[in-house]
Amino acid sequence: MAQEMVKLAQEITMKEAPEEALIVVLKTYLEQKIAECQEEIKRLEEKYGMSINEFYEKLGDEFSLSWEHEKDYMDWEAATTNLRYFKEALKNLK
Repeated sequence: MAQEMVKLAQEITMKEAPEEALIVVLKTYLEQKIAECQEEIKRLEEKYGMSINEFYEKLGDEFSLSWEHEKDYMDWEAATTNLRYFKEALKNLK
């Protein structure tokens, strides 16, 4: 199965060396994940008009501990954490 996936990566990327093909596939994947995280962060920054740190400071005071606010915070935190992870992974890939 792994060899089939490597062969498919080679075909899709038109890279003969398996390592080069996998790097191209991983790079594309990581860039997509980074874009998704950035979109989610931007959406929440626009929704609340502030950064995640400002929102966290106001959560429980200016923003009630409602399901919506807590879910937004968890999604925001996940996107922020994942963004750092994916950027670091992309950096290490190069």
